[in-house]
Amino acid sequence: MPEPIAGDRQEAELIQHIFYGKLDNLPGLASKIVRIFTSSTFTDTSMERNSLMQHTYPQLKEYCREKHGLEFQVVDMRWGVRDEATDDHKTTELCMQEIDNCQRVSVGPNFVVFLGQKYGYRPLPTKVEDAEFQMILSVSSKEDARLLNQWYKLDSNNIPNLFCLQPVSSIFTNFTNKAHPRLMEEDQSQWWETMGKLNRAVRVAALELFKDGRFTAFDNHRYNWSVTEQEVVRGILNAKDVLDHTLAFFRHIENINISLLRHSMKFIDIAAKQIDEEAQRMLSDLRDVRVPATLPASSIIRYTVPWSDDDGLNRTVHADYLQNFIDTFYKRIVELIDRGVGQQKSLSANRVYTEILQQLHVVNNFSQDFQGRADILERVRNYIQGSSKQPVVLWGEGGCGKSSMLAKIASESTSWFPSKTCTPIRLVRFLGTTPDSSSIGPLLRSVCQQLSLLYQVPDNTIPVELSALTNHFKRLLEKATADKPLCMFFDSLDQLSSADGAHSMSWLPPTLPNHVKLVISTLPGIFNILNTLRNIIDSRENFIQIKPLGEELGKIVLKAWLARQHRTISDVQWLLVHERLTECNTPLYVKLVFDEIKLWKSYTQTQEKDLATTVSTSISKLLARIENQHGHILVEHALSYITASKSGLSEAELEDLISLDETVLNDVYQYHLPPIRRIPPLLWTRIRNDLPNYLVEREAEGVSVVSWYHRQFAEVSNERYLSKEDERRTYHSQMADYFLGIWAGCPKPFQFTDNQKRMFNLTSTDGEADRKVPAQPLIFTINNVAAETTTVRYNLRKLSELPYQLIRAHRVDDLYTHVLFNYDFMLAKLSCMPLNLCIFDYESSFEYVFDKEVKLMSDALRLSSSVLASDPTNLACQIIGRLLPFYTTCRKIASFIDQCESTGLQHMGLVPAFNNLASPGGPLVYSLEAHQFAVYGLEVVSSGQHLLTVSNKFIVFDLSSGDIVRIIDPKIEGIMTFLAVAPDQRYCVTTTISNQYIICNLLTGEFILRNFQPPTNNQQQAGASINKPANKPNAGTPADPLLGAAVSNTFFALWTAKMYQVYTNKGELLTTQSTRYQIIQIEVLEGPEVEIVCRSEDVKDDQDVARDRMTIDYCFVPNTNQQTETNDNNPPRCLTGGRKNIHSALVLTRDKRRMYTCCEINDNNVEMYLNKPHPTNYATERVWAFDHQLYENKDRVFSFILSNDENYLMAVTFKGFKIFSFRSYLWKTCLLPGSVRNIMSGTKRLAYTAAFSHDNRYCIACVKSSVYMFEIEWGELVASFDSHFGRILVLKCLSTASGGNNYIITTGMDKTTKVWNLQNAKEKSITIAQLDKIIEMMHISTDTQIILAQSRTQLCIFDMKTGSILGQLSANKNGSIYQCTAMCSNGLFAVSAESGNLVLWDIEERKPSFVTPLRNIFQLLLHSAETMVLVLTCEAAVAPVPSASGNTPSSNVPLGQNILAVSYAIPDGDVIYEIITNIKRMHHPKKVVCTADDMYLVIIEEKKNTEVLGLYDPMTGEHVYNVKLNYPSYRDIISMVTIPKQPYLVGLIDSEKGVVMNLRDKKVHITLPKWGGQISSDGKYGLYAPTRGGLEMFEFRNGKVAKTLIGKVAEGVFDVLTFFTPTNNHVIYYNKGKRTIRVFRTVDGRQIADMKCPAKVRQAIATQDGRALVVGYEDGAVQVFLIIDHLEPSTIDYLKSWRKRQYGSQIEALQRELTEKQGEITTTT
Repeated sequence: MPEPIAGDRQEAELIQHIFYGKLDNLPGLASKIVRIFTSSTFTDTSMERNSLMQHTYPQLKEYCREKHGLEFQVVDMRWGVRDEATDDHKTTELCMQEIDNCQRVSVGPNFVVFLGQKYGYRPLPTKVEDAEFQMILSVSSKEDARLLNQWYKLDSNNIPNLFCLQPVSSIFTNFTNKAHPRLMEEDQSQWWETMGKLNRAVRVAALELFKDGRFTAFDNHRYNWSVTEQEVVRGILNAKDVLDHTLAFFRHIENINISLLRHSMKFIDIAAKQIDEEAQRMLSDLRDVRVPATLPASSIIRYTVPWSDDDGLNRTVHADYLQNFIDTFYKRIVELIDRGVGQQKSLSANRVYTEILQQLHVVNNFSQDFQGRADILERVRNYIQGSSKQPVVLWGEGGCGKSSMLAKIASESTSWFPSKTCTPIRLVRFLGTTPDSSSIGPLLRSVCQQLSLLYQVPDNTIPVELSALTNHFKRLLEKATADKPLCMFFDSLDQLSSADGAHSMSWLPPTLPNHVKLVISTLPGIFNILNTLRNIIDSRENFIQIKPLGEELGKIVLKAWLARQHRTISDVQWLLVHERLTECNTPLYVKLVFDEIKLWKSYTQTQEKDLATTVSTSISKLLARIENQHGHILVEHALSYITASKSGLSEAELEDLISLDETVLNDVYQYHLPPIRRIPPLLWTRIRNDLPNYLVEREAEGVSVVSWYHRQFAEVSNERYLSKEDERRTYHSQMADYFLGIWAGCPKPFQFTDNQKRMFNLTSTDGEADRKVPAQPLIFTINNVAAETTTVRYNLRKLSELPYQLIRAHRVDDLYTHVLFNYDFMLAKLSCMPLNLCIFDYESSFEYVFDKEVKLMSDALRLSSSVLASDPTNLACQIIGRLLPFYTTCRKIASFIDQCESTGLQHMGLVPAFNNLASPGGPLVYSLEAHQFAVYGLEVVSSGQHLLTVSNKFIVFDLSSGDIVRIIDPKIEGIMTFLAVAPDQRYCVTTTISNQYIICNLLTGEFILRNFQPPTNNQQQAGASINKPANKPNAGTPADPLLGAAVSNTFFALWTAKMYQVYTNKGELLTTQSTRYQIIQIEVLEGPEVEIVCRSEDVKDDQDVARDRMTIDYCFVPNTNQQTETNDNNPPRCLTGGRKNIHSALVLTRDKRRMYTCCEINDNNVEMYLNKPHPTNYATERVWAFDHQLYENKDRVFSFILSNDENYLMAVTFKGFKIFSFRSYLWKTCLLPGSVRNIMSGTKRLAYTAAFSHDNRYCIACVKSSVYMFEIEWGELVASFDSHFGRILVLKCLSTASGGNNYIITTGMDKTTKVWNLQNAKEKSITIAQLDKIIEMMHISTDTQIILAQSRTQLCIFDMKTGSILGQLSANKNGSIYQCTAMCSNGLFAVSAESGNLVLWDIEERKPSFVTPLRNIFQLLLHSAETMVLVLTCEAAVAPVPSASGNTPSSNVPLGQNILAVSYAIPDGDVIYEIITNIKRMHHPKKVVCTADDMYLVIIEEKKNTEVLGLYDPMTGEHVYNVKLNYPSYRDIISMVTIPKQPYLVGLIDSEKGVVMNLRDKKVHITLPKWGGQISSDGKYGLYAPTRGGLEMFEFRNGKVAKTLIGKVAEGVFDVLTFFTPTNNHVIYYNKGKRTIRVFRTVDGRQIADMKCPAKVRQAIATQDGRALVVGYEDGAVQVFLIIDHLEPSTIDYLKSWRKRQYGSQIEALQRELTEKQGEITTTT
C-alpha cells in the first residue's frame, strides 16, 4: 500500500503529478480488499486457526463488506493442507509472493504471525547458484554428493546458471498417484527420508563452508531457517509501516510434557525424542529479539497457557483462552482496518484521482513489454508534432497488440514536444477497464473533471445531461495552449457500453482545436465503429493498421522478455520457437509462447507438441498443463466459475464457490478430514500463480474481481469447460445458490465415499458442514448511532450476477420468485443501476423461455422509464397503475402487485385505486416525453436504431430502449417546424418558427444556426447571400417565412412561398431563385439539380378549390467548383423537363423514373407518367410522358403515398384511402369510421400523415389525435389508437433491427413521441378514461364515490372505484363550453355554467333540473348546507357621454364592473335573492367566501375607491355591515379563505402574507407572513409553502413552526399546490417544477410518498375520509390514489378491503394459489 500523504501541499503536488499524466513515481492504487497473510508453524496453532476460520473470519468478511464495502480474504497457506511437502517445492516461493501481494493490495492489516514454541518446517533450498552448489559439493562426502547430484540438476537457461531441485515425482513416480494410495504412501515415506538426508547434507556443507570463511553467517543461516522465519522476515522485519499493517500473537505453553511425543511434537521442535535446541535457539532469536525490536509492544499480544495431556491444547480446557484470543484478534484487526480506510480516504475518495492513477498504471504495465514497431511510433510522432487536426485511429484484429502500442505511444508522447518550456498533458483511458471508463457518460465526466483541474475551469459547471456534457467536453479541449498542449489516448472504443449511443461516436470531436491531439484504437467490424470513424475522419492517413509482429520481431521480443526474467533457451529450443513464429506471430501468441518457454530448463527435451501453432490451441495447452499440475477437477471447476460469471469473481467469492462444490472437496479431501469443510487457500493460490497476467484483477460492482485478461481466453475456456449443456447449467446453478445466500449460516449436506467411510471409521456416508459463506442481503444497512444516520450500501454483486446465473441455469421459477417478480430485488437494482440493465434481465430470459407475464413486466418498465430512471421509489405506483388489469389473470404479476402493496408501502404511500397509466400488451411500446413543446420533426436514423426528433431541441432516442441518446440544444427562441435529413444521415437541416435555419452534423452534434432573411430583388439578381449568424432571431412574425427544407448528401435548399435558395452542406449559398406561384415542395437531386413542385395559380392557404393545379419543374444549380464548359471528361448534364396540367397530388418513385398524379383533362383519375429522353434533344433533355391510366377515380385526392418497396400506391381522399396494387392492378377502399374525415388545411403540401407498414399488410393513417390501422387485403379497419391528446403531426413506419416488428412512430402537439408495435394492434388494449382537454375543475363525493370533472368542452362523471366515465352532462346536444362547475358533497346535484346558461343537474337522473340564460359567470358557491348556490357574474359598467355637437352618437365611458350575485335554490332553481355591487379599481372580481357555519357571505367591494369586506346574510342576502381594510402593510387581496370552526374569522391572502380578520371586531386577528391560505380542517395548523421551495407546518394561533416537512432547498421558483387532508392526518404537496406529489404525516412530519406525475397537475382533492387523493391532469386524465401509511394498520386494511371489493372472489382464489409461492420469497432476498 502507498504511504499516506502528509500535508495539503504534498497532496496537491501529487494530484498535479497524476492529473498531468506523469508516469514516474506512481503511488499504489487504493485497494478494495483486506487481504491478510497469516504465518504460523504447521501443527501448533491449528486450534486457533480453525477457530478463526470458523468464527472470526466470517464476522470480519461481514464487517468489511457492510461497513466499508471491502472484500476480506485470509491467506493461510497451511490451513487445510495435510503437510508442507509438495511435488514442485514451490510452497515457500508462493508464500513469499503472497506476502508481497497482501502488502501490495491490502487496506490496513496485511500480515499476522502466530508464534509459539515451535520453530517449524525447514525446507530444502529449491534453487542454488552454480558456483555455490559447486562449493557445497566440494565439502560434501561422496554419498552426500551423489545424493545432491541426483536431486539437483543444472539449468543453464537461467542467468546465472542454477542447480534446481527436481520434482519429487520425477524420481518417486507415485508421490502424487492418488489412484494407488498404497504406492503413493510408500513414495511419500521414502521422500521424507530422502529429504532428511538432503537437509543434513546441505546444512553440514553450509556449516563447513562457514567455518572455512567461504560462507557468511547469513549464508549459513539460509540453509537452516524455517519457512515461518522467512515469512516473518518478509512480512515484518523487512516491511514498511509495521504499526499499521502487522500484528504478532505469541503463545507460551507451560510445562509441555515431552514424554508424550505424539502430542508434544506438535508444539515444540523434537529431534531424537529430545527438544531440538538448535531450532529453539533460532526461534528465540526471532520471537524474543528481532520481532520485538521491530514491532512496538502494542502490536504484540502475548498469552501463557497451561499444558494439557489431552492433546496438549483442546477447546474444552482452554475455552477461555480461545475465546479471548479470537475476540482480541477480531478487535485488533478491525482497528487496523478502520485505520487503513481512514488513511486512504483522503485521496482514494477522489474518484477522478483514482481513475487517472489506475489508467497510468495500465500504461506502465502495457508499455514495459513493448518491443519494435518503430515505423508506427514514427508515424504517430509525426502526427503529434504535425499540423493534423483530426484524431489518429489504430485498428487491428484482437490480440495484435493495439493496447501495448497505444500504451507505448502514450509513454513516449511527452518526449516528442520540442519546446522545453511547455508541459504536455497526457490524458489516458483504457476503456472498459474501470467503471468510469466503461460507458460514455462516466467517461466524459471523468475526462472533463481532469481537464477542468488542469486548465483551471470550475468543475461545478460540468453538466449531467449527456448532450450538454459532450458539448462541454469539446469546449474544454479549446482550453489547451502552447505551453500546456494536450495529448489524449482512448484505447478499445469497442469496449465502451453501447448505452447512450456511445458507438455512434457523436461524442468524439472530428476536428480538434489547436494544441490538441487524440489517438484512439478499436477492433474492425465490432459495432461498426471503424466505419463510423471513417465517415467522421476525412484523412485516410490518420488510420493506422496494427498488424502481427512478424517472426523476426517476435523473436526479438521473446529474447528481451527472457532477458528481463534472467532466462534464455538453448539453440535447439530456439529452432522450435522460430518454426512456430513463422506460422503465428501476433503479440498474444508471442506472450503465450514466452510463458511456456520461460519454464523450459536447459535439460528439458522439447518436442513438436510442446508449442501449439495458434492462439486458441496455445491457450488450451496452457490450461491442460495447469490441470495436470494441480488436478483436473480443481482447475476445471475454478476456471469454470470464473468463465461462467458475468463480470468476474472476487477471490473470496471463488473460494466460497469452490468450498460449496462437493466434487472438488471430495477430490481434495480423499484421504483426510478437514477441520472445516472449505477449500485450502493454498490450492487456488497455486493455480493463479501459474496463470500470470492471464487472470487479471479489475473492479466490477465495487469489488476487485478476477477475470480473463483477453477475450480469446474466455472463448477457449468456455469451449473447454462449459460446452456441455448440463455441466454449464450446473455451474450457473451453483453460482445462483451462492448469490441467493442459500448456504449462509447453515450446514450444507454432502456424501462421504464408501472408501472414506471405512478409512475414517464413519457410521454413515451422510455428512453436513457449514461452509462459512457470507449472507447475501440485497442491502447492507449501517446505523451510525452517534450521528443518527443510516448508511445504505447495495449488494451490487448479487444484483448483477444473480439474474445472469439463474437465467443460464434455466431455473425459471427461482428467477421469477427471487428476481423478475420480486419487488425488493427490482427496487434495489433500480436504485443503484441503470434501468436498461433491469430490463435486460427480463429480455435475457426470453433466450430460454418466453413468458407473457415477463414481457408485460418488461414493457411496463419501458413505459415507466422516464419516471423510474429519476426515482425508483415510484416502482410500486407505476407497476400497479399499469398492470392492475392483469391482477386476476396473471399469477406472477399479482404476486408482484401484492408485494408493492405490502413491502412497497415503505417507499410509496400513494397506491393507484385502479389502473391509471397506459398498460403494456397493446400496441403502445413507448411514450417518449422529453420535449417541452410540440414535436414537428421526426426521422429514423442509424439504420433504424435511433429516432431523431425536433422541437426546440434535437433529441435522439434509442429505439430499442426508449433511452435518450443525445440532446443537442441550439438555444433557439420558438421551435423547429421542419426537418430534412440527408440520405447518408450525416447531417440535417431544420427551419424554425422564428425564420432561422439550423445545419446540424448528426455524427458530431455540431450545428450552425443562422437567421434567414429573404433577399431584395437586386440581391436576388446578384445572387448574393445576406444570411448572417444568428445572434438574435428575427423579431415578430416573418414577412416571408421559411416553409421547408430539402437535403441531399452535399446540398440543401430552403424555400419560402415564392423563393428558394440552394446551399452547400457547409452553408455556402449557391443560388437564389424566385417563382411565380407558391412553392409546394422542393427536392435536391444529383447534379446538383432542383426538383420544384409549385401551384400553377394563386390560391390562398385556406381557400378550398376543386382542383389544386400544380406544375413540376427542374433546374440546374450553378456550382462554382464545377466546370461550366463541356468536354470529353465532362459530358453534358441532362435536365428533365417540367410538366403542367396536373392537379391535387403527385408522388415520384425513388429513381425519379415514374410519377403518379391526376391530369387536368381526366378529372381525378390516377395516371402514371414516365421520365423519358426528349425525342430530339435526348442527350440534354428528358420529359415526363404519359404512359397509362392506373384506375378511374371520382373522389378528390389530397395526397399520394408509395409503399417502401413501391408495390402499392395510396390515394388519400375525403372519406378514407384507396390502395392500388401494382402486382394485381386492383384497388381497395379503406373508409374512415363514422364522421371522421381527412381534411387538408393550412399550407398546401404533398405529404400526409399516412403510411404503409413495413410488410405492406396495413395502411396506417392519423386523423387529428387518432391512429387508424387498415388491413389492405380486405380494406377493413382493424384497430385505432388514441393515446395522443393533441393533433398528430408526423407519422413514420419502420421495421426494427431485431425481430422485424412492424413499428410506427407518431409525434404530436401533446409534446410526446409514441412508438407503436403493429403486431400487437389486435391485442386487447386497455383504455384509460380521460377528458379530451385540460381538467379545469374537479369535485368529489365521498358518499356516492363519484368525481365530477370539467374541461372546457366536457363535464363528466367518473366512478371513483373503477376510474370509468359513468356519464357526460351537457344541456346542449351539440356540446357546450364550460366556465365553472360545482357539486354537492352528497353527489346528488351539480351546477354548471355552460355556453351562456346556468344549469342545475340532477346527477342520478343525468338531467338538468333547472336551466336559465346567464352570461359571464365566474364563480359558483354552494352555501347554507348546500341547499343554495350563489352564482356570481360580472360585466362592464358604462355610462353614455353625449357628443359636443349633439349630432353624432354618444360614446361610452367605462365605469368599472358590475358584480351580480344571485342565490338559487337547489335543485329547483328558485331565485332567493340578488346582490349587486360595483368595482372600479380592481381589474378582476375576487371570489366570494362563506365563513364557517354559514355565518356570512364575504364579498370584496369598493367604497370610495377603497376595498372593504361586505358582509351578507347567506340565507336572505341582507347586507349586514362592511369591514374596512385599513390595517398596516395592506396589499391587494388575491383570495379569501374560510377559517374552519371560526364563523367570525376570514383569511385574506395577498402577495406577501396572510391576514386573519375578525369580522365581529373588525380587527386583524393575526398576521402570518408567507401564508398562502392552507389550513387544517380543525383550524389548528397552517402551511408555509413558498414557490422557491420548502414546506413548513405551523401553529395557526401563533404562527410558530411546528414541523419542517421540506427543508429550505432550492428547487427553482415554481407554483406549488399544498393542503391538509380533511382528517388532518396528512399534508399533500405538489411542485409544478419537479412534477411530483409528496405526502407527509402530520404526526411526525415524515414523508410517506413522493410520486412522479404523468402530466402537470391542474387540481388535487382529498376525500372527506382522508383515505384517497383525486388528481386531475393537464392531459385530461383523472386518477385516484389511496393514501396508505405502512405504519397505520387501518389504512392497510382499507387497501385490502378496496381490492376485495374491486375483484371480489377472484382475489380469494388467486391468493390461495399464491400462498405456497409467497413462502419461497425468504429473507435470502
